[in-house]
Amino acid sequence: MYSLVFVIGFLIIPSFCLFLLYKSNIKLLKPSIPSIFLWAYLCFAYIGILPLFFFWNDYRYTIGINNQEKIFYLWILSSLGLLIIVFIIFLLSKIQFFKVEDEEVTPDTKENLRLKIFMGILFIGVILVLAVYLSKIPRIPIIEELLGASASDVAKYRSLATNGFDGKLHWYRLVYAEVLTLISYYAFVMVYKNRSLYNILFFAATFSVRLFTSIMTTQKGPLIWYIIGMIIVYLIMTRKTLNLKYILGIFSFVFVTLILMYKYIMGLSNRPIGDVVQAFLSRAFTGQISPAYFYLELFPEKREFMLGQSFPNPMGIFPWEPVSITREVAKYMNPTVENTGVVASAPTVYWGEMYANFGLGGVIISSLALGMILYLCHIVLSKLELNALTIAYSTWIILYFKDLVFTSFSTIFLDIDLVLITMLFGAGYILTLNRQSIRTIIFNMDFKVRNFFEKELKHE
Repeated sequence: MYSLVFVIGFLIIPSFCLFLLYKSNIKLLKPSIPSIFLWAYLCFAYIGILPLFFFWNDYRYTIGINNQEKIFYLWILSSLGLLIIVFIIFLLSKIQFFKVEDEEVTPDTKENLRLKIFMGILFIGVILVLAVYLSKIPRIPIIEELLGASASDVAKYRSLATNGFDGKLHWYRLVYAEVLTLISYYAFVMVYKNRSLYNILFFAATFSVRLFTSIMTTQKGPLIWYIIGMIIVYLIMTRKTLNLKYILGIFSFVFVTLILMYKYIMGLSNRPIGDVVQAFLSRAFTGQISPAYFYLELFPEKREFMLGQSFPNPMGIFPWEPVSITREVAKYMNPTVENTGVVASAPTVYWGEMYANFGLGGVIISSLALGMILYLCHIVLSKLELNALTIAYSTWIILYFKDLVFTSFSTIFLDIDLVLITMLFGAGYILTLNRQSIRTIIFNMDFKVRNFFEKELKHE
């Protein structure tokens, strides 16, 4: 009976959420903030609970995910978070002021010289920052892997280049990953519209460097999401939606790429293909939600709720010393990991951090806030004129919010990545404007506001 309730609820809840999103005028196969977030949530924070509940995953069972009641509670929290987010999006979409009209807009094909120079200068800056970062790590993990280093040595070098980096890694990663990704998306749109020699060379350079930075630490996710981002750019640019051909293409690329990376980078070259496939399927569908189980086990039974101590504290303005909850949980999951010289981390879905801080109330409040944030940002993107810069920025923002399936909720507040990328977008956007464009924008904003209030007064 217990299992039957779980299975029925497990199938009904995502179906209901997909239906609500459809009724919210969100096209499920068209790239947008709500649609990509929903699919990412289902894949990485929901589906994996099924094999955990029935103990089908031997590895997860071995490391301690073996309490079915706790897994059932994990499913309840994951379902609750998803339901709240989708319901908030549905409610906002029914308010006249927040409705998003599905208009077919033709992308602007004009090239802007000032913007091209701006992007070129940014790319040079990225190269310089990348060079400084590489000079500060003892070894480049992917190079060591290709030279035949042992799996333990590669893991150690990966740790020194990421979690154990001696310095402000976030600032380097912001430039060589996020800024470079924005530039590369822009370059892709430009070369698609106009295959001039400059556009071809610029795209080839940005694409090559981003490929390298995606795999240099032997992490698998960055490369996969970068290529998926390219597909999203193409779909937005051509005003197309996902169909069976694109879905099969994405699946095939991800499948082949992960097999190659697991066999030749993760030290599984001597294992049969079946074991490799099982390893990456386990990592893909249960790897992100599994740490949430230990969040529920650790708080509040073994440690009191943190009450905000894991939140960022810029310049020490708040009366607490921030605690890295992902490292705290990683040490709880594997107390001996520090003896290996590897700095472990256990990130999970956005509500994991909020539960660790405030319990069930944290899950509810963060889901309410996230639903509003996702839909309001979706509205903003829908109002942007389509050109190379706005397509690149829209794609970056879409994939930025999907990261909340993998990381803490507090990251979106005072997040330097979001702030800097938005500032760069704003600076680039200003460069594309002339006086007439500015007057038109101001006039349109004034007209829409006045039109809204006139409609409201008529209703009264």
